[in-house]
Amino acid sequence: MKTVLITGGSSGIGLELSKLFARDGYNLIIVSKFEEELQLAKEWMSINFSKVKVETFQQDLTEKGAAQKVHQYILSKNIDIDVLVNNAGFGSYGYINEVDFEKESDMIRLNVLCVYQMTRIFLKDMVAKDKGKILNISSITAFQPSPFFATYAATKAFVKNFSRAINYELKSKKSKVTVTVACPTSVKTQFQQVSNMKGMKLFDSWMAVSPETVAKEAYEAMNSNKDLVVPKKFFHYLNELSRRLPTSLLMKISESQLK
Repeated sequence: MKTVLITGGSSGIGLELSKLFARDGYNLIIVSKFEEELQLAKEWMSINFSKVKVETFQQDLTEKGAAQKVHQYILSKNIDIDVLVNNAGFGSYGYINEVDFEKESDMIRLNVLCVYQMTRIFLKDMVAKDKGKILNISSITAFQPSPFFATYAATKAFVKNFSRAINYELKSKKSKVTVTVACPTSVKTQFQQVSNMKGMKLFDSWMAVSPETVAKEAYEAMNSNKDLVVPKKFFHYLNELSRRLPTSLLMKISESQLK
């Protein structure tokens, strides 16, 4: 059986992805900082997918050396990782001079440094075996500057550009390893509360998508070796159209949605 490693796999998009992988017979390794969530996810998987082996690893991925600790855990279990999903992440909303400095620093460590290190570490093993897939979860905010969401959008731009560049490099080397990046619009998960965006109309607007939709389309894109996916076809076409607009106008549109 194949094995998938999913960060933030015990809730939201990550949990929905865990279900899809389990449905298709993957063994799961779920990483999260929340022990209670991990246990609940493991229990649910054990009941609904009894033939699937579920391992959990509690780790705060904002900590220094977190990616290396995850890798050491995998080595200690003598497990081959067929798919890596970098899903864990959170946002921070507000004027840049008013948002909490330490919270944003943790966000950068999680959304950028951890994604970079996890990708580098596990990609090395995949390239050596010439097989494997990486799915990175970015955001629609990766495509333009987002006032009041400045740092988060910048971190997700890193994830998008980093993922696409690596996928191009792998293709140029004729490697069978692929990297897919998903850029969803607003998703109603714990992200809303952690990012201090509770009650914001963005998450109840026509632009919002469900975790199930994001997971399904990201999963299908990964299995089709697609480079990038904006979940829900309508939003994909809308994004393509919006990229032709002036950046100043895009920032005003972004601002209107973030109030």
